[in-house]
Amino acid sequence: MDWSKTKTIFIIVFSLLNAFLYSLYVNRYNEDQDVEKVGEASLEERLEDENITVKGLPAKDEKISYISGQIKRFKPTDFNKIGNQQYDITNGSIRTLKFDKPIALRNINDGTSFAEFMQKYVYAGETYKLWRIDEEKREAIFFQQIDNRVIYFNKNARVTLHWNKDLAVTGYEQTMFESLDAFGAKSTVFTASEAIKVLYEKGLLKQDSIINKPQLGYYTFAPLMETQVLAPTWHIRVNFAEGDEADYFVNAVDGQVIDIQAIINEEKLDRNKELESE
Repeated sequence: MDWSKTKTIFIIVFSLLNAFLYSLYVNRYNEDQDVEKVGEASLEERLEDENITVKGLPAKDEKISYISGQIKRFKPTDFNKIGNQQYDITNGSIRTLKFDKPIALRNINDGTSFAEFMQKYVYAGETYKLWRIDEEKREAIFFQQIDNRVIYFNKNARVTLHWNKDLAVTGYEQTMFESLDAFGAKSTVFTASEAIKVLYEKGLLKQDSIINKPQLGYYTFAPLMETQVLAPTWHIRVNFAEGDEADYFVNAVDGQVIDIQAIINEEKLDRNKELESE
């Protein structure tokens, strides 16, 4: 028996069991407390009172399962067909990749220009979705997706492109999952409205703000060594009246708000430690 794999399976199973039991507790608690009391204003009424607009709200409840994924270990043969590249593979995942001759971008303000580049020059580039363009840093970040659902802020499932002042891509870093499969049965999760309600009750939605098309994707639930379990997660982008915006993430199973900024800071710290050790 492979004890290492067996131990990993036990950890995943117990983690999912804990989440399931917690969701049962939350549901029972909400029923007992009768959250939507008679006479209490509905979420729609409260949002309307504060002039908070919701655009593109999904029309139906979602049934979705956890997924598990194996971290891909790249091989030189994965890149031989692409050419014009010098790459460095560390521990199986790409650290840096540079073009011998930078590749011109058609238009950095057009997402389709990046999509064309990804499909042509990046391994399995069609499985990634553009997340953010940072013109000041001259970089674009892509997140891997499965069945059109994005895997948010997982360092093992992203591509970061870099370009020069001539708007030509000089290189990129890539990580990805392979063997992404459903883990457990599909079940009904928090609706987009319920996720918005969580944000509202935590005071995260300001007056006169606009919520743009909540998206259901995935976020890390059990970050193990080689295999990770990802939980259904709502991404809710809010545009505020002042002109700025914020991205919020709500676990669609237990309704917890995920502190993405803390995750980003932790990743930066880990990256700095890696650079110092080189």
